[in-house]
Amino acid sequence: MASTWLDFWQKENEFDDSMVANYAYFLARVEKYIPLSANQKVLDIGSGPGNLEDAWHDRVAEIHGLDVSKRYNEIARAKHVAHPNVFFHDLSADDYLNFSPVADQRFDVIIVMSVVQYYRNSAEVEQLLNNIKQVAEPGAKALICDLIVEENIIKDILSIIGKSFRQGQLLSMVRLLFRLRFSDYHTVRKENGFLVVPEREWLAICQRLKLNARFLSEPITMQEERRNLLIQF
Repeated sequence: MASTWLDFWQKENEFDDSMVANYAYFLARVEKYIPLSANQKVLDIGSGPGNLEDAWHDRVAEIHGLDVSKRYNEIARAKHVAHPNVFFHDLSADDYLNFSPVADQRFDVIIVMSVVQYYRNSAEVEQLLNNIKQVAEPGAKALICDLIVEENIIKDILSIIGKSFRQGQLLSMVRLLFRLRFSDYHTVRKENGFLVVPEREWLAICQRLKLNARFLSEPITMQEERRNLLIQF
């Protein structure tokens, strides 16, 4: 049984299939803030089974995924074996903020989707932002999505259910929530919780790092209560 979030993501889990719905919602909205072009290099931090790569591999020059789950990287590499512009890099479970696999590269677009809530503290958040700063091209944009800025599980669930209903996916989402309640996910969440970083703390970190950052005014993921931070380099 998984005891930490790192353990949880190494194993087959309930999110393997359900991530697609949230990504579809995100993909329909993200280009309002980050237009794509054929000469861009993209960094996907927390790439999972390669949902972003599935959608963008033929629209950008290169896309690199970073993930702590070797299982997800194996799945993603198998899907993209015929795409020479797509790369997946393993992050160490003991040092998952060590981005040395891409330290010598620079990126035009950086996406962090639904990752930060699994970090341990705000110091790791600051390290993440500093890492992003080091690999960002001048003029690059970074989008850090699905940020929990206040703990409100009920609002989170109601938001997901509401959006699922409007997308015609209510039944599948209710099934997922039921499965999560009686799975390792519920146990790990109860023992480890989610990292909550208030908006003002995010902006203070960005100010310390001299980052030009703002929160988007509209939700671009299915979790309406969560926020999304756009950084312009």
